[in-house]
Amino acid sequence: MQLSVGLLEDKFVRLVPFDLERHAPLLRDMAERSGERLATWPFYNPPGDWITPWTRTIRQRTEAGTLIPFAVLTPDGQFAGMTSYLNPNPEWRNVEVGMTIYAPEFQGRAINPACKRLLLTHAFNAGAIRVYFHVDERNVRSRRAVLKLGAQQEGLLRHNRILPDGFLRSTVVFSILEAEWPAVRETLDTRLAAFE
Repeated sequence: MQLSVGLLEDKFVRLVPFDLERHAPLLRDMAERSGERLATWPFYNPPGDWITPWTRTIRQRTEAGTLIPFAVLTPDGQFAGMTSYLNPNPEWRNVEVGMTIYAPEFQGRAINPACKRLLLTHAFNAGAIRVYFHVDERNVRSRRAVLKLGAQQEGLLRHNRILPDGFLRSTVVFSILEAEWPAVRETLDTRLAAFE
């Protein structure tokens, strides 16, 4: 499995490699406008500046090869959020899709299913046998969204992460296997057709 870094796009969304100089200010603005919607975001820790450590993590993990981040843009170029591949493992042919966040005005529209369609297609075409998702147990909305994709819940990692505010997070693990991808793809295509 070899995931290339480049433009992924369809009629609903454009995923471009995340450029910290260009996209971090837009990410900061979006995060500040989102407020309490980000309460289960693993970097969220107001009232201090929690966004600078987050962007530092993006830079460090990108340089280390454990993160392939994308800026999410609308077809007309508006910044809608970010999404990423995390922990790509070419030997095991596994990759996580995560660090996904959208501006409030783009939630509940075609953006998320279109992003997932692009990322999953690219991963499975690159040779992935398993794409997985880690979701904070408290984040019911994201858990429902991942299940709606057609992912299978695998289990719960109990207290596997200490968040910046000291909270012990438990993480729900979901995955889509290569053999399941055709049915998931068909479901996503049906959902996206409703937005045409």
